[in-house]
Amino acid sequence: MDLMKNHKHTFKTDKPIIGCVHLTALPGTPHYDANVSFKEQVERARREIIALQDAGFDAIIFANEGDRPYLSQVGPEVIAAYTRIAAQALDVVKVPYGCGVLVDPYAAISIAKALDATFIRAYVSGVYADMCGLTVYEPGKIMRFRKSIDAENVNIYCYCDAHGGTSLDTRSQSDMSDTAFSVLDPAGVLVPGQHAGLAPDFGEVAEIKNRFAEKPVMIASGVTPDNVKEALRISDGMVIGTFVKQDGILWNEVDPERAKRFIDAAKG
Repeated sequence: MDLMKNHKHTFKTDKPIIGCVHLTALPGTPHYDANVSFKEQVERARREIIALQDAGFDAIIFANEGDRPYLSQVGPEVIAAYTRIAAQALDVVKVPYGCGVLVDPYAAISIAKALDATFIRAYVSGVYADMCGLTVYEPGKIMRFRKSIDAENVNIYCYCDAHGGTSLDTRSQSDMSDTAFSVLDPAGVLVPGQHAGLAPDFGEVAEIKNRFAEKPVMIASGVTPDNVKEALRISDGMVIGTFVKQDGILWNEVDPERAKRFIDAAKG
């Protein structure tokens, strides 16, 4: 497969700027508020989608960011609630959309299949130690699961290093990306910073992109109006969450003015 051609086909542009639609905490998770109805959750998701689209974002991605601390295997209550909220908000979506489930690739693939989403972001390989514990991903099982539910049209953009932790694979991200592209067949790789809102080393991003010129390499965090031009120069797109939130706080709702400011800096 020509991955760069597929990347452009998925997002309708060469270097997509993808805005996050973060769901508030779902049932059964520590920060869940039973006083917030599903209708209110859907309305918030719709507001965020509209704000991002009106600002000029190229795509959106749903995520259960409110469910911290995260599980490598979420429960059926989370999958059911996530799918209901996202599905009921799709009526306002006009751009390509995807989903991520922290940090469960099986759930992400399943929900993407149900929503007709064209892409996910996920870990599919590696062993990571972080504040959520020790997490092991077995790509052979994950990719076989995707095939078993006929979800091979769900493009997987995968991480090759920890986003807020330590990988037990001590190779460079460049070398891990090499293995990913040769063995895992992802649609592209995501290069993260050490936590939400923190950018990765742009020198490392450029190194990875130079090594894999014909394969999609996206930045997963930390892009702001101050560094977005450089980010676009060295990568094939990015996922934006923290900056576009009210007061730049990850858990807050999208701020339409901050979203517009970001796009003006990126595309102006």
